[in-house]
Amino acid sequence: MRIVLVLVMLLGSTGCARDATLALEAFADRACACADKQDTSCAQAVVDDLVKFASQNKNARGDETKTKATGQRMGVCLVRAGLDPNKLRSRLQDLGE
Repeated sequence: MRIVLVLVMLLGSTGCARDATLALEAFADRACACADKQDTSCAQAVVDDLVKFASQNKNARGDETKTKATGQRMGVCLVRAGLDPNKLRSRLQDLGE
């Protein structure tokens, strides 16, 4: 899933010592709670917060294996909550540029 690759690139790449793995897990938990409620606006808020976090923590690092699994879980939950996968992918890819 391309969404996962974007998340891994953003949060598992080079930089200083900030570990973003726990933050990403919290975002995934929130996304899955939105999916359980079938709440698209909730899921969009998670994406907005993730984008903000990623832009403010460009040098964050994380455990690449955990980041990949967590990113995959979050992507599935965001889509289950009703977000369009193409729009989600586009929004996250913009961060990598």
